[in-house]
Amino acid sequence: MSVLGQVLRSLQNEQDGSLNPEQVCLQLMQDCRHAEQHMQGLERQYRQLKDEQARLQQQAGSLLQRHRQLEQQVLAALDTDEQQALSLAHLLATLESEQTGHATRLGHISKRLTWYRRRWQEAERHYHDLCRQLAMARASRCVRQTMAAIREHPDVTLINAKQALADIRAREQQQDADEPAAPPAPASTSADQVLARLQQQRKQRS
Repeated sequence: MSVLGQVLRSLQNEQDGSLNPEQVCLQLMQDCRHAEQHMQGLERQYRQLKDEQARLQQQAGSLLQRHRQLEQQVLAALDTDEQQALSLAHLLATLESEQTGHATRLGHISKRLTWYRRRWQEAERHYHDLCRQLAMARASRCVRQTMAAIREHPDVTLINAKQALADIRAREQQQDADEPAAPPAPASTSADQVLARLQQQRKQRS
């Protein structure tokens, strides 16, 4: 049953089936305002995540450039100064751990963006559906036609308008709880791991 049908059914007089179109329009206007606020809130969250994604992607590019430079410095130091190579390997290990954290955050943001995009589109469709139903309710002829259609389905139960709205909000809150959870922190890279990997690379190249 549509939201309009629920509202009309809830506002229908149980004794004579009469209906006050003003009450219907008022209820739908309230629902439209709430749906619009919900839609705009999801859009803001989506835009903020897009900005954060762009910032992290820019940082990832800088980290990658720094990683290449440090890796070359470690390889060069392995031929001349092992102590310096170890010191540089520590810096490279820290950088790699930072890169792993960046990649994890970017992956999580990508999932959240997909989730928020879907929720935003759903909220947008719901809002426009309510707006169309409000336009219908404002025309008394359309209201009478809708009431006649509802009366043709005696299995429809009486639903309280406030309770219907509360149910909608409860579903929205439940959906909000399903947002992708943050992943666990990635394991750190050690200097020994970096040196072993680079030494292996050098052997393969020689």
